[in-house]
Formats: sequence, structure tokens, C-alpha cells
Amino acid sequence: EIGVRLVSFAVHWIKAEIHEYVLRNWRIVKVATTKAQRKLFFNLRKAKKKLGWFNQYEVDMLAKTLGVTSKDVREMESRMSAQDMRFDFHMEEEKNKNCSTRYLKDKTSNFANLIVEDNWDLHATDKLSAALSELDLRSQEIIRARWLQDDNKSTLQMLAKKYGISAERVRQLEQNAMKKIRFSVES
Repeated sequence: EIGVRLVSFAVHWIKAEIHEYVLRNWRIVKVATTKAQRKLFFNLRKAKKKLGWFNQYEVDMLAKTLGVTSKDVREMESRMSAQDMRFDFHMEEEKNKNCSTRYLKDKTSNFANLIVEDNWDLHATDKLSAALSELDLRSQEIIRARWLQDDNKSTLQMLAKKYGISAERVRQLEQNAMKKIRFSVES
């Protein structure tokens, strides 16, 4: 296009190509990340003459030769023989190839219950707000000061001093307000 700098135009395409390359070759990065693993990777490739797995004797000999543990050799052998799975396929490709899709299930996720809990919390909050709005202003302030503040909750004496009534009267107002709220929320 005329009037557009090459850099402005090319940056998008260069990033896209790098991203695409990483997606296609993501396993290369994970196979050998440390210097010792890279050394093991290249030497293991040279030493592997057959397609099958090494037997224990071959593993021990290779580990001794390369100065690594048998566990490291087994782990690298496992990494090298692992098959990559595409995760950027499209449904049309799947239908055409008649292959089954494999989905990974997160067994730790409790997504449905979280949604239900969030909906219940919103419902309960709405009911509580509605119940509070039905109270007189003084009762609302007492409930908020005693129960709904995270820090610096007011004592009965503090509220008695504020309203010029006894602490016992504040307790009675609070108790009556709580009964009204409970009745409103439960109905």
C-alpha cells in the first residue's frame, strides 16, 4: 500500500509467522531445555539404533557413558518418542478425516458449581438489599454498622452514643431489624 511504512506493515506478519512456528514446533522447546538435556538429547538420538525402547542394560550403559542418571535417560527417551497432537484443528478438518477429538478434562475444575454459587450469591445479595431497604433509616444504619462493615464494626455503646439512646435499646432495634430481614429473605 502507498503511504504505509514497511515496518508497520511487516510487524504483524512477522509476529504471526513466529507465533505459527512456535505452535507448530512447541515440542522442540520442551524436549531439551537445559544444557545437560540437550547433550543427552543429541547423544540419545545417535545411540538409538532401533525403533523400540531401550532395555535396562542399554539405559545403564548410556547413562554411564554420558554421565547422567538412568532416570534422565528414560525421561528423555519418553520425551523423544512422544507424539505431538494438534490443538489448532478445525471441525471441518475433523469431519473430513473421520478422526475423533480428544478433549482434556480438568478434574479439578468445578465450573458448574461455581456458576451456581455465584448465582446464589447474587440472589442472596439482592434479597438482602431488598430486605434492608424495607427497614427504617436508623435500623439500616445499625445493621450496616454492626454486621456489614469489614473493619471498624461499631459496638452497641458507640451506636447508643451516636443516637442518644441506651445500648440495650440499640440491641433491641438490631434484634427487631434482624427478624424483619430474616422474614423478608426467607419469603
